[in-house]
Amino acid sequence: MKKLTVLSLVAPFLFSCGGGSGSGIYGGFDTVLVGITSITPSKVNSDTVIWVGDTGVCGVAFQDDAINIKIKSETIKNASGQPITPNPSPVYFDSYRVIWSSAVSNNACEGAPECKQIFATPFAQLTGITVPPDTEVSLQGLTVALASWKSSVLSQYCVSSLDNCIYNAVLELHGREVLTGREKTVRASFNIQFADYDQGNACGASPCTADSTTCRKP
Repeated sequence: MKKLTVLSLVAPFLFSCGGGSGSGIYGGFDTVLVGITSITPSKVNSDTVIWVGDTGVCGVAFQDDAINIKIKSETIKNASGQPITPNPSPVYFDSYRVIWSSAVSNNACEGAPECKQIFATPFAQLTGITVPPDTEVSLQGLTVALASWKSSVLSQYCVSSLDNCIYNAVLELHGREVLTGREKTVRASFNIQFADYDQGNACGASPCTADSTTCRKP
């Protein structure tokens, strides 16, 4: 969603990418600058309970939440606008984590110890993607919240949007330049709200009238 401008060595190696939601902080490796140029969606509506059903049967389901991101690399240039190296390195990202902070003071989840504990520590996962120099790469389906959180805890405290289970989240991607071994973390932010969202009943005359998105077959 965002574009980089040409940089010179007089620019700082960490800078904010302006221009919209999902923009991040770029990391200066030895030969390239790499950053997250977009996060989609930048506001995640996380459904804590998905009602499912068929005729005469009503049940619930839970699902993970994921985001899609774009990562861009640009060769570092000198003050004359020339690449500082004839052999810029790809960057390999091997892991990521999500760091949470409540976006509001009246967050119902933060008032319950077992719910607050979920977001007290970063959510860490492994990944594997290589970004060649001077390219932009898409990474689809990056999990940021687990169905197990909802089935065990969140469905009890984040029942509606009035519960204000809203969090600011910082996505941190750990990368390493393949040719130099230089390691850096690049960051970007997004928001997430947990609630039992009404997604529209897909089951016709099913007794599950709240938000069925999947119909169980007889």
